[in-house]
Amino acid sequence: MRTILSRLGASLAVAAVAALTLTGCADAIRSAGSEGDPDPSTAREVQIFEDFACPHCAAFHEQYGGMVHGLVSGGEAEVDYRIVDFLGRGDPESWSTRAATAYYCLEDSLGDGEAAAGTLHGFQSWLFEQATTQPADEALVARAGQMAGGAGHAEEIGQCITGDGAAERIEAAMSDFTDFGLRGVPSVYSPAESTLYHPEEHGDLKSWLTASETP
Repeated sequence: MRTILSRLGASLAVAAVAALTLTGCADAIRSAGSEGDPDPSTAREVQIFEDFACPHCAAFHEQYGGMVHGLVSGGEAEVDYRIVDFLGRGDPESWSTRAATAYYCLEDSLGDGEAAAGTLHGFQSWLFEQATTQPADEALVARAGQMAGGAGHAEEIGQCITGDGAAERIEAAMSDFTDFGLRGVPSVYSPAESTLYHPEEHGDLKSWLTASETP
């Protein structure tokens, strides 16, 4: 674990988030909303790579998750969360893999829509909070089923979780993570521009998320 954290600390993505968390995070949040309303049709398409076992990701979610959710719900930004098992290294028993599986299984059960996005945002928060205790799959199934709206969903989600039903989605996210040249989590990345967000270079996160893509 110490080796993994050392690698994370040396990565560009973690360096960026460390800067946000330790120096610029509060200022960025205070300035959110101070800019003019962006044109939804010009918002850049962004992917956010997270690992539910990563403390840096938990800090990022706590500081920015609500803002990102608000932008997406308001049609001001296009964000796709890509949950990876970076720290779990593919171990099916790791919290990275089990939590990612639960997230994707719930997402597939909910479908699209604003209500689904709100439920997923709440589930993200809960999964980050559970990282220290890492509850068994039964707890994941119960919580996801409850958030999905009932026992019927719980059965469907339970089969997905216990049957590794999200393995292909986790693998696809990890494949893109590698292909994009990312080295740590969390990473906020624009595939169209091949650009990893960095606060010192790109400034306020909200402004960058809602800005048009560079030609």
